[in-house]
Amino acid sequence: MKKTLFLMLMLLIGYCSFAQEGSTLQKNIISQRSDNPMKSKLDSTIDKLILNYMKEGKRVGISLGINYNGKQFIYNYGETSPGSGILPSDKSVYEIGSITKTFTGLLVAHAINEGRVSLNDDIRKFLPGSFPNLQYPNGDPVKIAYLLAHTAQFPNSFGDPLSPSVGNETFIDSLHKIKLDSLKSFRYKYSNVGYQLLGLILERVYKKSYIDLISQYVTKPLGMLQTKLDYPANEESSLLKGYGTNREPVRSIPEILPAAGGLHSSVRDMLKYLDYQIQEKTAEVRLTHRVIFGDVDKEAYGFQWAIGKNWGWDQYLRIDGGTQGYRTFCVMYPLHNVSIVLFSNQKDDSAGAGLYKVATGIYGALKLAMNAKSAF
Repeated sequence: MKKTLFLMLMLLIGYCSFAQEGSTLQKNIISQRSDNPMKSKLDSTIDKLILNYMKEGKRVGISLGINYNGKQFIYNYGETSPGSGILPSDKSVYEIGSITKTFTGLLVAHAINEGRVSLNDDIRKFLPGSFPNLQYPNGDPVKIAYLLAHTAQFPNSFGDPLSPSVGNETFIDSLHKIKLDSLKSFRYKYSNVGYQLLGLILERVYKKSYIDLISQYVTKPLGMLQTKLDYPANEESSLLKGYGTNREPVRSIPEILPAAGGLHSSVRDMLKYLDYQIQEKTAEVRLTHRVIFGDVDKEAYGFQWAIGKNWGWDQYLRIDGGTQGYRTFCVMYPLHNVSIVLFSNQKDDSAGAGLYKVATGIYGALKLAMNAKSAF
């Protein structure tokens, strides 16, 4: 009997040691794939939300940034590529997809304030040749404002958006084939074509390339040194490749017609951009947050930004982006001066909803801390 009890005790001790060792090993694995210091309530909240996100699919890497209470918080999880064991960083560069459209909207706002275009301008004013098809059956023209708020009833794309053959000439030819059978532009219909056209209009108005305009009006003034269309050889190591549903590598977006989704950026750069946006210190930024279509109590649209109110009636401005191998999300809550950015270099059917869930969870936790007036 004593021998049996002794044996059971030794097995129990061994199991506990093994379990503790396994737990330590699991923590070490997690720590190697995250730079989360796990020292605060915010750190713990982020860790739970991101680990749940990473478990839901064949995730690769994710970078997260928060502007809150006058401070920046940045976290990275996963790997830069499957099996690399290399953690992303605050300077890792991701394709940001349709977040690019907010940059395009900002350029349009500059053009409006400089008297180069207006929201009510007929878009044909800026196109080469005649486009009798670009008006509605009642005779009303397609206006700049309709492109900005996605109410022009344009198609989402012309052919394969990843095809480099869809250049300026092909794009202009395709514009001639658009048929606007709606009586008026009263419905929201998302269109990459509309923003690609805005990019071409900006280039024709300024006689400069889209990326030169981005540099002049946005990235250079804000010190966003990593936000670009393409990168020289000495910076390519920061550019993360994108991966699909099963972690297969996918193609990047061509640089042709980039105004709808061609930019790349890092979390550190994007936090600068969101701070600039949420402060609303310039007339151009304030203009881009102006509602063009919809009801803010439900959801409205400005210069690409979706503008609405959450479960607590806090106003938000948000934008998400999705390309073949990336999923990105940004949201701002002006009332509490909180902004959140999430970049992931893997895309599947649940990635977008997963990032939205993470952002919502972060804001919910921050809001509880604000209401309780406690440190976070």
